[in-house]
Amino acid sequence: MEDRGIELARWFDDRLGVARISKTALNKIFPDHWSFLLGEIAMYSFAIIIITGIFLTLFFVPSTKEVIYNGSYVPLRGQRVSEAYQSTVDISLNVRAGLVMRQMHHWAADIFAAAIVVHLCRIFFTGAFRRPRELNYMIGLTMLILVIVNGFIGYSLPDDQISGAGLRIAFSIFLSIPIIGTWGAFLLWGGNFPGNGDIIPRFYSLHILILPAVIAGLLAAHLGIMWHQKHTDFPGKDKSNRKVVGSSFWPTYTAKTTGYFFIIFGGLALLGGLFQINPIWLYGSYEPYKVSYAVQPDWYMGWLDGALRIMPAWETQFASRYLISAPFSRPGSGRRTRPWSITSSTGPAIDPFAPGSGSGSCPST
Repeated sequence: MEDRGIELARWFDDRLGVARISKTALNKIFPDHWSFLLGEIAMYSFAIIIITGIFLTLFFVPSTKEVIYNGSYVPLRGQRVSEAYQSTVDISLNVRAGLVMRQMHHWAADIFAAAIVVHLCRIFFTGAFRRPRELNYMIGLTMLILVIVNGFIGYSLPDDQISGAGLRIAFSIFLSIPIIGTWGAFLLWGGNFPGNGDIIPRFYSLHILILPAVIAGLLAAHLGIMWHQKHTDFPGKDKSNRKVVGSSFWPTYTAKTTGYFFIIFGGLALLGGLFQINPIWLYGSYEPYKVSYAVQPDWYMGWLDGALRIMPAWETQFASRYLISAPFSRPGSGRRTRPWSITSSTGPAIDPFAPGSGSGSCPST
């Protein structure tokens, strides 16, 4: 049996050069500094997101069709809810290990984004983004943007009060995009908000197929470029831009990183089992005329939520009367308006006296 295994290995090596490639890969050196583990937190969190996500797809129903809830959660019995909301409540309360899996998935997404942010901070503040590694840095930034978008889409799927409020904000953001915003929003939602119900199935396809595939492709490209260019290491004895000092991939680094994966998996399992996150059965199914006091996004969307909260109830105008009338303002004054003053008055132009503005106004729905 052993001789057959050796013969098979030689057969592959004669045709593919497996021995030379394997020797080079197994002898690759990885730095020992703790900060290089930040990227591994992101990578392993993504792996756990995929594992738990596959479990959740077996039970989740991406539909806004109304049904009468008759499940195990008594306060909701007899209420009209969407199938997406009902299936998420069933996963949380009726499916064995469903709540743990769902909360692990949510916690892993939060930690995935956080690990990418901290990892990019290490890259930026140590100058590791400089030539020839600027391409890999841009790939990391693109991954962060996609992770934020996919995370937002993910917690919009259960169709509860929080996700519905987030979708309402997303619809308004789409509308604010010049030229194509209204067209894009009505196309994606299938009409004016809340649309014709197609947004949940469309977001579901993006969340489980398209965006994860793109993120996985970028992650593979990121690791491939890093493998080719070698790690950037901190200055030290015998270290240079072309030489890394640390542990070989096999067996030292393999043993360490395998143990590290199980530590991250165990930590996320503890979070999923002991720390509640997004208990949608307490919020209820989404109703456009209701707004829950608990409407608060995950941390990586906090910058947008904070901007919305601190923005005064003023109307902003980019291309209406200010932008159009600026070249023709003050007729007969004999003075030229300085470029900087035109810029400051038109982009963006904030008009507290515009019709419909002020603290008492509200967007139409």
